[in-house]
Amino acid sequence: MYSNETTIVVSYIIYLIISVTLTVWVARTLHKRGAIFLVDAFHGNAELAASVNHLLVVGFYLINIGFVSLALKTSQVITNSRAAIEMLSDKMGFILLVLGGMHFFNLLVFSRIRKHGQNSELRRPPVAPDALLRVTVPR
Repeated sequence: MYSNETTIVVSYIIYLIISVTLTVWVARTLHKRGAIFLVDAFHGNAELAASVNHLLVVGFYLINIGFVSLALKTSQVITNSRAAIEMLSDKMGFILLVLGGMHFFNLLVFSRIRKHGQNSELRRPPVAPDALLRVTVPR
């Protein structure tokens, strides 16, 4: 039979594989699907949208991989497979909630960027700032 040490190490490895795989999948999905939204938010400026999209994905990876690493540690005593599966389930559920929260946070940021971009179009002056407006005064 496996020792307690082996069971916890195997649980940690499974946890890391699943967590990192889910993080990569969510990041790729956000990067791919968010690109179109960002181009619209930045008024067709694809270069700016791609740059912001890349920075958001890097930040997403840093936060989530860091969180997965911090959440790895457990003080539970794992004595059997059932305890290992339950501990793994608790950790994975927590990671999935954090990934979902990060996803909705990204959507909030994207929608605010888009809303700000749409509102700034409405605030443009009717005449260009450097244009000369000729006013004729009736005599």
